[in-house]
Amino acid sequence: MAGEDPLRRRLQDLPRSAWVIFSGMFLIKFGNFLNVFLVLFLVAQGFSAFQAGVALGVVGVGAFIGNAVGGTVADRFGRRTAIAVSMFGSSAATALVPLTDGLLATTALVGLVGVFAQLYRPAAGALLIDVVPEKQRVTAFAVLRLAINVGMAVGPLVGGLLSGASYTYVFLGDALFSFAFGVLALSTLPGGRPPVETPAPQAAAKGKGGYREVLSDRPYLLFLGSMVAATFVYGQSTATLPLHVTDAGFDNKVYGLLLGLNALLCVVIELPLTKHTERRNPRRVIAAGLALLGIGMALTGAVQAVWLLALTVVVWTVAETVYTPIANAYPAEFSPAHLRGRYQGAEGIAHTLGGALGPAVGGLLYSISPPLHWTACAAVAGLGALLVLGAKPGSRGEVSTPQPAETTPEPAPAA
Repeated sequence: MAGEDPLRRRLQDLPRSAWVIFSGMFLIKFGNFLNVFLVLFLVAQGFSAFQAGVALGVVGVGAFIGNAVGGTVADRFGRRTAIAVSMFGSSAATALVPLTDGLLATTALVGLVGVFAQLYRPAAGALLIDVVPEKQRVTAFAVLRLAINVGMAVGPLVGGLLSGASYTYVFLGDALFSFAFGVLALSTLPGGRPPVETPAPQAAAKGKGGYREVLSDRPYLLFLGSMVAATFVYGQSTATLPLHVTDAGFDNKVYGLLLGLNALLCVVIELPLTKHTERRNPRRVIAAGLALLGIGMALTGAVQAVWLLALTVVVWTVAETVYTPIANAYPAEFSPAHLRGRYQGAEGIAHTLGGALGPAVGGLLYSISPPLHWTACAAVAGLGALLVLGAKPGSRGEVSTPQPAETTPEPAPAA
Protein backbone atom coordinates (compact mmCIF):
# COMPACT_ATOMS: atom_id res chain seq x y z
CA MET A 1 0.00 0.00 0.00
CA ALA A 2 1.06 3.60 -0.55
CA GLY A 3 1.25 4.24 3.16
CA GLU A 4 3.85 1.49 3.57
CA ASP A 5 6.31 3.09 1.14
CA PRO A 6 8.97 5.48 2.44
CA LEU A 7 7.91 9.09 2.10
CA ARG A 8 10.83 9.88 -0.20
CA ARG A 9 9.83 7.08 -2.57
CA ARG A 10 6.21 8.22 -2.65
CA LEU A 11 7.30 11.75 -3.51
CA GLN A 12 9.63 10.55 -6.25
CA ASP A 13 6.82 8.50 -7.80
CA LEU A 14 4.56 11.52 -8.26
CA PRO A 15 4.28 12.49 -11.96
CA ARG A 16 5.92 15.59 -13.36
CA SER A 17 2.63 17.41 -13.92
CA ALA A 18 1.88 17.14 -10.21
CA TRP A 19 5.15 18.88 -9.39
CA VAL A 20 4.29 21.62 -11.87
CA ILE A 21 1.03 22.21 -10.00
CA PHE A 22 2.88 22.23 -6.66
CA SER A 23 5.40 24.76 -7.99
CA GLY A 24 2.68 26.94 -9.46
CA MET A 25 0.70 26.94 -6.25
CA PHE A 26 3.77 28.00 -4.31
CA LEU A 27 4.34 30.86 -6.75
CA ILE A 28 0.84 32.30 -6.58
CA LYS A 29 0.47 31.86 -2.82
CA PHE A 30 3.89 33.44 -2.27
CA GLY A 31 2.80 36.34 -4.46
CA ASN A 32 -0.76 36.62 -3.12
CA PHE A 33 -0.17 40.25 -2.19
CA LEU A 34 -3.49 41.73 -3.35
CA ASN A 35 -5.64 40.00 -0.73
CA VAL A 36 -3.16 40.80 2.03
CA PHE A 37 -2.54 44.47 1.24
CA LEU A 38 -5.71 45.61 -0.58
CA VAL A 39 -7.32 47.15 2.51
CA LEU A 40 -4.14 48.99 3.48
CA PHE A 41 -3.73 50.23 -0.11
CA LEU A 42 -7.26 51.59 -0.32
CA VAL A 43 -7.06 53.27 3.08
CA ALA A 44 -3.79 54.89 1.99
CA GLN A 45 -5.66 56.16 -1.08
CA GLY A 46 -8.08 58.00 1.20
CA PHE A 47 -10.97 55.54 1.33
CA SER A 48 -12.58 54.51 4.61
CA ALA A 49 -11.98 51.18 6.30
CA PHE A 50 -15.60 50.26 5.54
CA GLN A 51 -15.18 50.99 1.83
CA ALA A 52 -11.95 48.99 1.76
CA GLY A 53 -13.69 46.10 3.49
CA VAL A 54 -16.48 46.15 0.90
CA ALA A 55 -13.89 45.99 -1.88
CA LEU A 56 -12.25 43.00 -0.21
CA GLY A 57 -15.66 41.37 0.08
CA VAL A 58 -16.17 41.84 -3.66
CA VAL A 59 -12.93 39.91 -4.21
CA GLY A 60 -14.58 37.05 -2.31
CA VAL A 61 -17.67 37.25 -4.52
CA GLY A 62 -15.40 37.09 -7.54
CA ALA A 63 -13.68 34.02 -6.10
CA PHE A 64 -17.08 32.35 -5.70
CA ILE A 65 -17.87 32.97 -9.37
CA GLY A 66 -14.38 31.96 -10.45
CA ASN A 67 -14.67 28.53 -8.86
CA ALA A 68 -17.97 27.86 -10.63
CA VAL A 69 -16.81 29.09 -14.03
CA GLY A 70 -13.42 27.42 -13.62
CA GLY A 71 -14.99 24.00 -13.22
CA THR A 72 -16.81 24.35 -16.52
CA VAL A 73 -13.76 25.70 -18.36
CA ALA A 74 -11.59 22.86 -17.01
CA ASP A 75 -14.04 20.20 -18.22
CA ARG A 76 -14.84 21.73 -21.60
CA PHE A 77 -11.51 23.15 -22.70
CA GLY A 78 -8.92 21.30 -20.65
CA ARG A 79 -6.99 21.79 -17.43
CA ARG A 80 -4.01 23.57 -18.98
CA THR A 81 -6.22 26.07 -20.79
CA ALA A 82 -8.16 26.89 -17.63
CA ILE A 83 -4.97 27.45 -15.63
CA ALA A 84 -3.40 29.63 -18.34
CA VAL A 85 -6.52 31.78 -18.78
CA SER A 86 -6.75 32.16 -15.00
CA MET A 87 -3.15 33.17 -14.50
CA PHE A 88 -2.81 35.55 -17.44
CA GLY A 89 -6.19 37.17 -16.71
CA SER A 90 -5.35 37.56 -13.04
CA SER A 91 -1.93 38.97 -13.89
CA ALA A 92 -3.32 41.60 -16.26
CA ALA A 93 -6.13 42.69 -13.94
CA THR A 94 -3.89 42.88 -10.87
CA ALA A 95 -1.29 44.98 -12.67
CA LEU A 96 -4.02 47.53 -13.49
CA VAL A 97 -5.19 48.00 -9.88
CA PRO A 98 -2.70 50.76 -8.90
CA LEU A 99 -3.50 52.58 -12.16
CA THR A 100 -7.25 52.71 -11.53
CA ASP A 101 -8.95 55.80 -10.07
CA GLY A 102 -12.15 55.84 -8.02
CA LEU A 103 -13.66 53.38 -5.57
CA LEU A 104 -16.24 51.96 -7.99
CA ALA A 105 -13.72 51.23 -10.75
CA THR A 106 -11.20 49.78 -8.31
CA THR A 107 -13.80 47.59 -6.64
CA ALA A 108 -15.03 46.29 -10.00
CA LEU A 109 -11.45 45.55 -11.06
CA VAL A 110 -10.52 43.67 -7.88
CA GLY A 111 -13.74 41.69 -8.26
CA LEU A 112 -12.51 40.67 -11.71
CA VAL A 113 -9.19 39.73 -10.13
CA GLY A 114 -11.11 37.48 -7.74
CA VAL A 115 -12.80 35.72 -10.66
CA PHE A 116 -9.59 35.10 -12.61
CA ALA A 117 -7.52 34.30 -9.52
CA GLN A 118 -9.78 31.38 -8.59
CA LEU A 119 -10.64 30.14 -12.07
CA TYR A 120 -7.57 27.87 -12.02
CA ARG A 121 -8.48 26.04 -8.81
CA PRO A 122 -10.87 23.38 -10.17
CA ALA A 123 -8.49 22.69 -13.06
CA ALA A 124 -5.51 22.22 -10.75
CA GLY A 125 -7.40 19.80 -8.51
CA ALA A 126 -8.86 17.91 -11.48
CA LEU A 127 -5.44 17.61 -13.11
CA LEU A 128 -3.96 16.09 -9.97
CA ILE A 129 -6.76 13.52 -9.99
CA ASP A 130 -6.18 12.90 -13.72
CA VAL A 131 -2.45 12.18 -13.49
CA VAL A 132 -1.85 10.87 -9.96
CA PRO A 133 -2.69 7.20 -9.27
CA GLU A 134 -5.40 6.70 -6.67
CA LYS A 135 -3.08 5.29 -4.02
CA GLN A 136 -0.89 8.44 -4.21
CA ARG A 137 -3.60 11.12 -4.25
CA VAL A 138 -3.65 11.85 -0.53
CA THR A 139 0.12 12.32 -0.60
CA ALA A 140 -0.20 14.58 -3.64
CA PHE A 141 -2.76 16.82 -1.97
CA ALA A 142 -0.65 16.91 1.19
CA VAL A 143 2.31 18.16 -0.86
CA LEU A 144 0.00 20.69 -2.48
CA ARG A 145 -0.96 22.01 0.95
CA LEU A 146 2.70 22.13 1.94
CA ALA A 147 3.45 24.31 -1.08
CA ILE A 148 0.50 26.56 -0.20
CA ASN A 149 1.48 26.88 3.48
CA VAL A 150 5.12 27.66 2.75
CA GLY A 151 4.18 30.23 0.12
CA MET A 152 1.64 31.93 2.39
CA ALA A 153 4.09 31.95 5.31
CA VAL A 154 6.96 33.60 3.43
CA GLY A 155 5.20 35.68 0.78
CA PRO A 156 3.64 38.35 3.04
CA LEU A 157 7.08 39.17 4.43
CA VAL A 158 8.29 40.04 0.94
CA GLY A 159 5.05 41.89 0.24
CA GLY A 160 5.59 43.96 3.37
CA LEU A 161 9.02 45.01 2.14
CA LEU A 162 7.60 45.94 -1.27
CA SER A 163 4.79 47.96 0.31
CA GLY A 164 7.36 50.01 2.18
CA ALA A 165 8.66 51.24 -1.16
CA SER A 166 5.41 51.49 -3.12
CA TYR A 167 2.06 49.69 -3.31
CA THR A 168 2.57 49.66 -7.07
CA TYR A 169 5.39 47.18 -6.55
CA VAL A 170 3.06 45.04 -4.45
CA PHE A 171 0.52 44.63 -7.24
CA LEU A 172 3.13 44.27 -9.97
CA GLY A 173 4.82 41.57 -7.91
CA ASP A 174 1.53 39.71 -7.52
CA ALA A 175 0.94 40.01 -11.28
CA LEU A 176 4.43 38.73 -12.03
CA PHE A 177 4.00 35.55 -9.95
CA SER A 178 0.65 34.80 -11.62
CA PHE A 179 2.19 35.35 -15.05
CA ALA A 180 5.04 32.99 -14.15
CA PHE A 181 2.59 30.19 -13.27
CA GLY A 182 0.76 30.77 -16.55
CA VAL A 183 3.96 30.41 -18.55
CA LEU A 184 4.93 27.33 -16.52
CA ALA A 185 1.54 25.74 -17.19
CA LEU A 186 1.61 26.39 -20.93
CA SER A 187 5.14 25.10 -21.35
CA THR A 188 5.03 21.97 -19.17
CA LEU A 189 1.48 20.70 -18.57
CA PRO A 190 -0.17 18.20 -20.92
CA GLY A 191 -2.57 19.73 -23.42
CA GLY A 192 -5.72 18.47 -25.08
CA ARG A 193 -9.08 17.89 -23.53
CA PRO A 194 -9.78 16.05 -20.28
CA PRO A 195 -10.75 12.36 -20.26
CA VAL A 196 -14.22 11.54 -21.56
CA GLU A 197 -16.69 9.09 -20.08
CA THR A 198 -20.07 7.99 -21.33
CA PRO A 199 -22.72 9.24 -18.86
CA ALA A 200 -24.87 6.66 -17.15
CA PRO A 201 -28.14 5.91 -19.04
CA GLN A 202 -30.19 7.18 -16.09
CA ALA A 203 -28.42 10.54 -16.13
CA ALA A 204 -28.73 10.86 -19.89
CA ALA A 205 -32.44 10.05 -19.77
CA LYS A 206 -33.02 12.78 -17.20
CA GLY A 207 -31.03 15.30 -19.20
CA LYS A 208 -28.51 15.81 -16.42
CA GLY A 209 -25.13 17.27 -17.12
CA GLY A 210 -22.62 19.79 -15.82
CA TYR A 211 -23.39 21.26 -12.43
CA ARG A 212 -26.92 19.84 -12.60
CA GLU A 213 -25.42 16.38 -12.28
CA VAL A 214 -23.13 17.50 -9.46
CA LEU A 215 -26.07 18.95 -7.54
CA SER A 216 -28.06 15.75 -8.00
CA ASP A 217 -25.32 13.73 -6.28
CA ARG A 218 -26.78 13.69 -2.78
CA PRO A 219 -23.84 12.01 -1.02
CA TYR A 220 -21.54 14.62 -2.54
CA LEU A 221 -23.82 17.39 -1.29
CA LEU A 222 -23.39 15.97 2.20
CA PHE A 223 -19.64 16.14 1.72
CA LEU A 224 -19.90 19.74 0.50
CA GLY A 225 -21.97 20.60 3.57
CA SER A 226 -19.25 19.17 5.78
CA MET A 227 -16.67 21.34 4.00
CA VAL A 228 -18.78 24.47 4.53
CA ALA A 229 -18.85 23.59 8.23
CA ALA A 230 -15.12 22.86 8.33
CA THR A 231 -14.16 26.14 6.66
CA PHE A 232 -16.61 28.07 8.83
CA VAL A 233 -14.99 26.76 12.00
CA TYR A 234 -11.39 26.90 10.79
CA GLY A 235 -11.96 30.47 9.61
CA GLN A 236 -12.30 31.54 13.24
CA SER A 237 -8.51 31.30 13.46
CA THR A 238 -8.35 34.62 11.59
CA ALA A 239 -11.82 35.99 12.35
CA THR A 240 -12.40 35.72 16.11
CA LEU A 241 -9.23 34.21 17.56
CA PRO A 242 -7.45 37.60 17.34
CA LEU A 243 -10.38 39.16 19.22
CA HIS A 244 -10.09 36.51 21.94
CA VAL A 245 -6.33 37.05 22.21
CA THR A 246 -6.88 40.81 22.57
CA ASP A 247 -9.63 40.34 25.16
CA ALA A 248 -7.26 38.12 27.11
CA GLY A 249 -4.93 41.11 27.44
CA PHE A 250 -2.29 40.23 24.82
CA ASP A 251 -1.08 42.20 21.81
CA ASN A 252 -0.87 41.27 18.15
CA LYS A 253 2.55 39.72 18.59
CA VAL A 254 1.04 36.86 20.59
CA TYR A 255 -1.57 36.31 17.92
CA GLY A 256 1.14 36.29 15.26
CA LEU A 257 3.11 33.70 17.22
CA LEU A 258 0.03 31.49 17.49
CA LEU A 259 -0.50 31.62 13.71
CA GLY A 260 3.20 30.95 13.24
CA LEU A 261 2.88 27.85 15.42
CA ASN A 262 -0.02 26.69 13.27
CA ALA A 263 1.98 27.14 10.04
CA LEU A 264 5.07 25.45 11.48
CA LEU A 265 3.12 22.41 12.65
CA CYS A 266 1.41 22.06 9.26
CA VAL A 267 4.76 22.06 7.49
CA VAL A 268 6.37 19.59 9.90
CA ILE A 269 3.69 16.99 10.58
CA GLU A 270 1.20 16.94 7.70
CA LEU A 271 3.15 14.91 5.13
CA PRO A 272 4.38 12.25 7.60
CA LEU A 273 0.88 12.00 9.05
CA THR A 274 -0.66 11.11 5.69
CA LYS A 275 1.31 7.85 5.77
CA HIS A 276 -1.11 6.70 8.45
CA THR A 277 -4.34 8.49 7.56
CA GLU A 278 -4.44 7.57 3.86
CA ARG A 279 -4.86 3.89 4.74
CA ARG A 280 -8.03 4.54 6.75
CA ASN A 281 -11.65 4.96 5.78
CA PRO A 282 -11.69 8.53 4.42
CA ARG A 283 -15.12 9.42 5.82
CA ARG A 284 -14.08 8.37 9.31
CA VAL A 285 -10.76 10.21 9.06
CA ILE A 286 -12.47 13.43 7.94
CA ALA A 287 -15.14 13.06 10.64
CA ALA A 288 -12.50 12.48 13.32
CA GLY A 289 -10.56 15.51 12.13
CA LEU A 290 -13.65 17.72 12.20
CA ALA A 291 -14.58 16.51 15.68
CA LEU A 292 -11.06 17.33 16.89
CA LEU A 293 -11.29 20.73 15.17
CA GLY A 294 -14.47 21.47 17.12
CA ILE A 295 -12.86 20.42 20.39
CA GLY A 296 -9.80 22.59 19.75
CA MET A 297 -11.87 25.66 18.90
CA ALA A 298 -14.21 25.14 21.86
CA LEU A 299 -11.25 24.91 24.22
CA THR A 300 -9.96 28.23 22.86
CA GLY A 301 -12.82 30.08 24.50
CA ALA A 302 -12.16 28.39 27.84
CA VAL A 303 -8.50 29.40 28.24
CA GLN A 304 -6.57 32.67 28.40
CA ALA A 305 -3.00 31.81 29.39
CA VAL A 306 -0.58 31.95 26.46
CA TRP A 307 0.65 28.38 26.87
CA LEU A 308 -2.90 27.09 27.02
CA LEU A 309 -3.84 29.06 23.92
CA ALA A 310 -0.81 27.53 22.20
CA LEU A 311 -2.03 24.08 23.27
CA THR A 312 -5.43 24.71 21.68
CA VAL A 313 -3.66 25.76 18.49
CA VAL A 314 -1.83 22.43 18.53
CA VAL A 315 -5.16 20.60 18.89
CA TRP A 316 -6.95 22.27 15.98
CA THR A 317 -3.82 22.25 13.83
CA VAL A 318 -3.48 18.47 14.26
CA ALA A 319 -7.14 18.28 13.29
CA GLU A 320 -6.43 20.34 10.18
CA THR A 321 -3.57 18.06 9.13
CA VAL A 322 -5.71 14.97 9.73
CA TYR A 323 -8.78 15.83 7.67
CA THR A 324 -7.63 18.30 5.01
CA PRO A 325 -5.44 16.13 2.70
CA ILE A 326 -8.05 13.35 2.79
CA ALA A 327 -10.88 15.81 2.15
CA ASN A 328 -9.02 17.41 -0.76
CA ALA A 329 -8.60 14.03 -2.43
CA TYR A 330 -12.08 12.73 -1.58
CA PRO A 331 -14.00 14.39 -4.48
CA ALA A 332 -12.19 11.99 -6.83
CA GLU A 333 -14.29 9.20 -5.30
CA PHE A 334 -17.46 10.88 -6.59
CA SER A 335 -16.54 12.53 -9.88
CA PRO A 336 -16.56 10.91 -13.31
CA ALA A 337 -13.60 12.02 -15.41
CA HIS A 338 -15.63 14.34 -17.64
CA LEU A 339 -17.01 16.22 -14.60
CA ARG A 340 -13.93 16.38 -12.40
CA GLY A 341 -13.52 20.09 -12.96
CA ARG A 342 -17.10 20.82 -11.93
CA TYR A 343 -16.85 18.61 -8.85
CA GLN A 344 -13.68 20.47 -7.89
CA GLY A 345 -15.45 23.75 -8.62
CA ALA A 346 -18.33 22.79 -6.34
CA GLU A 347 -15.86 21.98 -3.57
CA GLY A 348 -14.22 25.38 -4.06
CA ILE A 349 -17.63 27.05 -3.83
CA ALA A 350 -18.28 25.22 -0.55
CA HIS A 351 -15.01 26.48 0.92
CA THR A 352 -15.69 30.00 -0.37
CA LEU A 353 -19.14 29.94 1.22
CA GLY A 354 -17.76 28.72 4.52
CA GLY A 355 -15.02 31.34 4.32
CA ALA A 356 -17.60 34.08 3.85
CA LEU A 357 -19.96 32.89 6.58
CA GLY A 358 -17.22 32.25 9.13
CA PRO A 359 -16.11 35.85 9.77
CA ALA A 360 -19.62 37.30 9.41
CA VAL A 361 -21.58 34.88 11.60
CA GLY A 362 -18.65 34.19 13.90
CA GLY A 363 -18.08 37.87 14.51
CA LEU A 364 -21.77 38.41 15.23
CA LEU A 365 -21.94 35.51 17.70
CA TYR A 366 -18.73 36.64 19.41
CA SER A 367 -20.11 40.14 19.85
CA ILE A 368 -23.24 38.68 21.50
CA SER A 369 -21.49 36.15 23.73
CA PRO A 370 -17.96 34.72 23.37
CA PRO A 371 -18.84 31.46 25.22
CA LEU A 372 -21.85 31.02 22.92
CA HIS A 373 -19.62 31.59 19.92
CA TRP A 374 -17.01 28.98 20.82
CA THR A 375 -19.73 26.47 21.75
CA ALA A 376 -21.37 27.09 18.38
CA CYS A 377 -18.04 26.34 16.68
CA ALA A 378 -17.97 22.93 18.36
CA ALA A 379 -21.56 22.29 17.29
CA VAL A 380 -20.93 23.28 13.66
CA ALA A 381 -17.83 21.07 13.49
CA GLY A 382 -19.81 18.19 14.98
CA LEU A 383 -22.52 18.69 12.37
CA GLY A 384 -19.85 18.59 9.66
CA ALA A 385 -18.56 15.29 11.06
CA LEU A 386 -22.04 13.78 10.96
CA LEU A 387 -22.62 14.98 7.39
CA VAL A 388 -19.42 13.49 6.04
CA LEU A 389 -20.15 10.10 7.62
CA GLY A 390 -23.17 9.92 5.33
CA ALA A 391 -21.24 11.04 2.24
CA LYS A 392 -20.58 7.61 0.76
CA PRO A 393 -19.87 7.59 -2.99
CA GLY A 394 -22.27 5.46 -5.03
CA SER A 395 -21.85 3.53 -8.25
CA ARG A 396 -22.63 5.52 -11.38
CA GLY A 397 -22.59 2.67 -13.84
CA GLU A 398 -20.39 4.65 -16.24
CA VAL A 399 -18.26 3.18 -18.97
CA SER A 400 -15.01 4.81 -19.95
CA THR A 401 -14.38 5.52 -23.59
CA PRO A 402 -11.05 6.24 -25.28
CA GLN A 403 -9.73 9.74 -24.90
CA PRO A 404 -9.86 12.05 -27.91
CA ALA A 405 -6.94 11.84 -30.28
CA GLU A 406 -5.89 15.41 -29.57
CA THR A 407 -5.19 14.67 -25.90
CA THR A 408 -1.51 14.95 -25.16
CA PRO A 409 -0.25 11.98 -23.11
CA GLU A 410 0.96 12.62 -19.60
CA PRO A 411 4.75 12.75 -19.34
CA ALA A 412 6.47 9.85 -17.67
CA PRO A 413 6.82 10.11 -13.89
CA ALA A 414 9.98 11.73 -12.62
CA ALA A 415 12.64 9.32 -11.57
